[in-house]
Amino acid sequence: KPSMSLHNMSLHTLPKPNSAYEPTLIDDSGARLVNDWTLVADDEPIGSDGNYILSFDRALTELDGLNGRYGVRLNAGQDVRQLAPWLDKIVLIEAVFPTYRDGRNYSTARILRQDYDFKGPIRAVGDVLRDQLLLMLRCGFNEFIVKDRDAAEALASAKARFTTYYQSAADAHRPTWALRHKVSA
Repeated sequence: KPSMSLHNMSLHTLPKPNSAYEPTLIDDSGARLVNDWTLVADDEPIGSDGNYILSFDRALTELDGLNGRYGVRLNAGQDVRQLAPWLDKIVLIEAVFPTYRDGRNYSTARILRQDYDFKGPIRAVGDVLRDQLLLMLRCGFNEFIVKDRDAAEALASAKARFTTYYQSAADAHRPTWALRHKVSA
């Protein structure tokens, strides 16, 4: 079996999980969601209606000619800024974490939220662990496919871990220094 590089990861294959638990899709409140999106391989036709997720490369080459609204899956290392001309057609971004040690897609969420004011869901998929959830929230992720015994509890635990922060982020929390000096961040 050939090894997967970060850039040639198949659309239908996610990295080997660190957990034996079934994946659960939750939002930033911990509510369980139904995944009604279909990931479409680059050589598959796109139907006329439905929720379709395109690969990053396919989105760059085909979104101009498509009507409707789509999701796009970004592998680590792909530059979300290249999608800027089509953000009005993109309603979901899936950011793949190939391993828990690869944090490049944290920047994807922060760029979308802070630089482009993207309001749609940004979903973390792949090797997503409970220890990462708080930082993912702070960067702008609001959907997660988590492999954990209790995904909602994992998120609640992550949110409760810290109540103040030293730095600003894509979320609404004001940093400690701004609270101390009563200034806006």
